Amino acid sequence: MQPRSLFQPGRWGAFPGLAAVAAALMLASAPASAQINNPPLLPQGITVFPQRDFTSVEGFAPNADVVVQVRRGGDVVSDARGRTDATGFLEVNHPGGVCWRDVTPDIAAGDVVRVTYRDTSNNRALVPPPVAGSGAATNTQNVTATQASDTGTTVVIKGTAQQANGSRIPLNRLEVRIINPDFIDPPTSRINRRDIRADNAGGRVEGIAGATGTLAYDTATSTSFTAVFTGLNDAERALAVAGQTRVLAWQQTTAAGDRLGITIHEVGEVGGPGIGGCPPGPGGAIPPAPPDPPVHYDPAQLLGAEQPQPAFVTVFPERDFLSVEGFPEGADLQIVVRRGTSSAPVIGTARGIVPRGGVFEVNHPGGVCWSGQTPDIQAGDWIDVFRVVDLSFSVGQKQQVIDTRVTRSAFINADGNVRVNGIALDPRTGQPLPLRFVEQRIINPDLVNTRIGRRDVRADTAGGRVENIPGATGNLLRTGGSGSSEWRAVYTGLNATEQQLVLAGQNRAMAWLSTNADGDRFGLTISEFGEVGGPGMGGCPASGNASIAIP
Repeated sequence: MQPRSLFQPGRWGAFPGLAAVAAALMLASAPASAQINNPPLLPQGITVFPQRDFTSVEGFAPNADVVVQVRRGGDVVSDARGRTDATGFLEVNHPGGVCWRDVTPDIAAGDVVRVTYRDTSNNRALVPPPVAGSGAATNTQNVTATQASDTGTTVVIKGTAQQANGSRIPLNRLEVRIINPDFIDPPTSRINRRDIRADNAGGRVEGIAGATGTLAYDTATSTSFTAVFTGLNDAERALAVAGQTRVLAWQQTTAAGDRLGITIHEVGEVGGPGIGGCPPGPGGAIPPAPPDPPVHYDPAQLLGAEQPQPAFVTVFPERDFLSVEGFPEGADLQIVVRRGTSSAPVIGTARGIVPRGGVFEVNHPGGVCWSGQTPDIQAGDWIDVFRVVDLSFSVGQKQQVIDTRVTRSAFINADGNVRVNGIALDPRTGQPLPLRFVEQRIINPDLVNTRIGRRDVRADTAGGRVENIPGATGNLLRTGGSGSSEWRAVYTGLNATEQQLVLAGQNRAMAWLSTNADGDRFGLTISEFGEVGGPGMGGCPASGNASIAIP
């Protein structure tokens, strides 16, 4: 999830709790009529990411039921229903949020994204109750851009910005950004933020004296603009070109500088379902096909999780998602999912180049898709990861997906403590996995605003981690006897508010096959309670069950 201050960089975005209070005050003073503000009035904000068909909503009443519509020419092309969190925040078609219903809309310039309160028993019980049908809307702005390029002395971005009547969007309602977390990499980079920005006031390139980010239209009447970043050295320009280029446009600016009705154009992003289980786009799902054959290799040559491995591979089976970290930048990686021992065991393949930063992902935004079909990854499947050099197998590793999962999500037991139940089986033996190789986590970003001060709590055999609360623990215990695969996580020391946030969080069961002297975990599986599989991002193929042989 992007920092909310990126969406609404004014006084409300930095203080989500304050935004929630302000939203309640607005509701208390609102007339009993359904008013829809376009653009949104603070503290409400609606940000549209048309390339990803993704919308971010903030500043609405906490824990309120809303409907999010995409309207085109007065017609509703799709909608989503969801409940805001404790700060009045909700996302659509983005991990952690809700899906569009029936069809993922291809959001385009001119579309209106409207958010209104629903007439539900939940909303009627809120104090004060929001007015059903009231809310806000944002018009999707018509902005485009090209990927940043290096001229040898400057970094240049070309783009267009046009209003519905054909005129150009005023420059003071435009900003160009390049985002790359590797900007914060001294001494290679002097930039001390994850982004650089260009606007008509000289932009923001922090950490470099005299560096600028200028933005201007190409002619007196043109809708084409050019952004130019100056003062960057060779390494910083390379980082800029490797980063993500974005253009922000908004409908209105307040006297305090707050931006209302924001559209963010993201170069290189693709649309469609943003999370597993969301419906396909208007053109339908990409039908499954047999996976592409992998480079010839022998699985027996791969290092097992019991041996020192060159990289860390994490499997998220509910989302059919893999993360690989540790291979060098620029390495050509082949990923293979095998099931069973038949002559055609390959059910999934993916291939790509390790990006800067060294994290390679499959079926996750920013990564690559599975080829042909998205495999339904299950416990016991083999995950093979190896490097390809000169079109041939080089070096790699393998691991089996562990049957670790939450069987009952967080609940308050009769003793007043929070419990989570789960299991963990060793795929190599079929026997219970030792609990020293298991950890349970509950993740809720709102825990940051409690005594805990972190987004999660953890339970393990050493008392876990419930930070900043003296005496609080997260204990992982075997249940059902020594031969049982069942475990229980028990969290103590939480107050009523913290318990409710834990109950509302995401439950995860983590298990691994081995560790080294430094405590590194190899063969890691992370099961996420309630997540669903299938294509993890737009452009990825539908799930399938075809299998092929290793060439």
